[in-house]
Amino acid sequence: MQELIEFKFAGLILQEPMALITNWMMSFFCLYAFLQLPKTVSKEVKLWKNFFLWFAVSTFFGGLGHLFYQQFGVLGKYPNWITGVLAGFFPGYAMLIYYKASSLKKFLKLFLFVKGIVLLFLGVTLQKFIFIAIDGILTYVIYCGIIGYALSLKVSSTYRFMYYGVLVCVPSVFIFLFKINIHRWLNKDDLSHLLMLGCLFFFYLGVKYRSEDKLITIKD
Repeated sequence: MQELIEFKFAGLILQEPMALITNWMMSFFCLYAFLQLPKTVSKEVKLWKNFFLWFAVSTFFGGLGHLFYQQFGVLGKYPNWITGVLAGFFPGYAMLIYYKASSLKKFLKLFLFVKGIVLLFLGVTLQKFIFIAIDGILTYVIYCGIIGYALSLKVSSTYRFMYYGVLVCVPSVFIFLFKINIHRWLNKDDLSHLLMLGCLFFFYLGVKYRSEDKLITIKD
């Protein structure tokens, strides 16, 4: 088991300062992305802006959940879990915009919603983060990774940034599951957060180029 970093402040026993820092790095970057992306009539860009806003909220609470774990326990992580699952709906729906109405599109939209609700329910009732992690893996691998790759071939090469982001983040799955802790000041959570920050950067680039309409359309 990894040795947690604990310290006292204002009479409180606090822990995991690096988790606070790396979560808030993601949070501030997402807020930056939300503010930098333009107001637009594009439904796709609006959905991504909502993602960055809610992911900023999620990771802000995520840092506090780690820091104040001695005071609130697992309950203190619920705001992060709930808003994190909510944030995942937006890129999922954004990646389906260019799919024509079909049974596949209906299934993908329904799957995105149902799996999010079911896994969030399991995570909260059983107090296990693994269910929240599974939801995130399914959302980003399927919708931003696989569908993003398909869209980069059929709609615009700018979608390559979406699956680039997923590829950057893939190692975090193994780091988390196999509990790879390089150092007590750079444990599995910290490493995963830094890789997720890289993923968010690629997502932002993809949406930025879409919003500026710098497209290279690829024919079927």
